Amino acid sequence: MKGLATLIKLSKRTLDELRRKMAALEKEKSDLEFAVITLQEELQREIAMAEKQPDMAQFFGDFAKRIQNRQQQLAVEIKSVDKKIEMLREEITVAFGELKKYEIALENDRRRKLEEQNRKDTIVLDEIAGQQHRRKQEN
Repeated sequence: MKGLATLIKLSKRTLDELRRKMAALEKEKSDLEFAVITLQEELQREIAMAEKQPDMAQFFGDFAKRIQNRQQQLAVEIKSVDKKIEMLREEITVAFGELKKYEIALENDRRRKLEEQNRKDTIVLDEIAGQQHRRKQEN
C-alpha cells in the first residue's frame, strides 16, 4: 500500500528528528554537568590558594558565594533539561509505536497479498491438473 509506505517514511523522519533533539539535549546536559565539575575544581584551586596566601583569604568568601550561586543555577538548568529529556523520551516512544504500527500493517498487507496470490496459483494449478486427469481418462 502506497499510503502506508508514505506514512512509514514520515514516521521515520519524525522519529529521526526527535532523536536528533534528544542528542542535542543530552549534549546540553553533559555540558552543564561539565560546567559544574569545572566550577568545583576551580573552587578547590581557590581553597588551596587561600590556604597558602592568607591575604587572599579575605576575597575567598565572595568568590565561594559566586561559585555556589552558579552551581545552584546550573543544578536548576540540569533539572530543566532532565524534564525536557523525559518529555522527549515519551514523544519518541509514541512516535516509535506509530512507526511500528504502520510497519506491521504494511507487512500484514503484503502477507495477505502473497497468500491471495498463492491461493490463485493453487486454483490455476488444480484446474490444470484436473484437465490433465480428464484427458488421460478420455484416452
